[in-house]
Amino acid sequence: MQNILNLTKKLVSIPSFVDENNNEIKVADFIFDYLQNNSNLKLIKEPVIDGRYNILATNSEDIDTLLCGHMDTVGIDKNTWDTNPTTPIIIDNKLYGRGTTDMKSGLAAMILLACQKNLPKNIGFLFYIDEEYTFLGMNKFITDYGDKIKPKNVICLDGSELEIANGCRGLIEVQLEIRGISCHAGTPENGISAIEVSYKIYQKLKDFLSTFNDPELGTTSINLGLISGGSAPNLVAGNCKITIDIRPSVSSINGQLITNKLIEFAKIESVKINNLKINFDYGSWLTPKNDLEKIGLPFKNIRKSGYFDTQLLWQKFDKPISFTIGAGCQSTAHTSNEFIEIEKLNKLPNILLNIINKF
Repeated sequence: MQNILNLTKKLVSIPSFVDENNNEIKVADFIFDYLQNNSNLKLIKEPVIDGRYNILATNSEDIDTLLCGHMDTVGIDKNTWDTNPTTPIIIDNKLYGRGTTDMKSGLAAMILLACQKNLPKNIGFLFYIDEEYTFLGMNKFITDYGDKIKPKNVICLDGSELEIANGCRGLIEVQLEIRGISCHAGTPENGISAIEVSYKIYQKLKDFLSTFNDPELGTTSINLGLISGGSAPNLVAGNCKITIDIRPSVSSINGQLITNKLIEFAKIESVKINNLKINFDYGSWLTPKNDLEKIGLPFKNIRKSGYFDTQLLWQKFDKPISFTIGAGCQSTAHTSNEFIEIEKLNKLPNILLNIINKF
């Protein structure tokens, strides 16, 4: 049986970012084989897409406590790293490599826990794909198991700093095309610049969303992430495509409301919206802190949280007690030179074992 440092190093050495040449299959095969050789759990491969699969490991048909972690990572630009991102290396008591924080250290803790003897009854471990991309793995799992299990507790190992995160803001991504009126740049009054109007509509939406806040989850943020339009500098832009990222902190913000507001603001500007598409429409999630105080760990500030697809489990299974925990350094997630402090990493298995014994 490996210790958590060696197991994390092994997982980091197996690339699992997703592009035309790579995916999670090799790391999933390693985890499946490891559990098959070292645990007494029932193992299920859940096919998702193109040979990529989730793993569900359980000691019961009923699952009261579900631990989960994603097997994929974000991609790698080797030119921006000081070390080889898939050759884990220790420098100044820190382990460097892609996924050390997000979240192969969490996977290692899950694997070691799954191999423990005398686990609590009705426990399950979900290792799933595609969290960093389009949430294929989690959506497949809730589709297949949404009516088969009903966990009371959900523990996500995609956390950091040995602190509890009891919720997150949602994720809405919308893309659309604005059609203006093109004309000669010397007489812009004869046209309507789709680029200028797109920005005005974005600003109106930003002002509208600024009023939606939650005491724990904070503000609803908005980002104009992508914009492209026009055909030449000497022409008023007749078209513009934009993609907007929204992180709602309140449940009243959803894709339909955003759609309605964009159409309303476009009418004010005398333009039409074409090809409006909601790519993601996920709400916020929040577990009351008093349900988690027995764990005895500090809480993270979740007012500027990213989105965790733990929210999909929380929503599908009727709001079980849900939280994240992990040992990584959050500020290095998704960055070059990602690392985890070895001291915190070594503490994670015992912390996790103590947690599951309290539920």
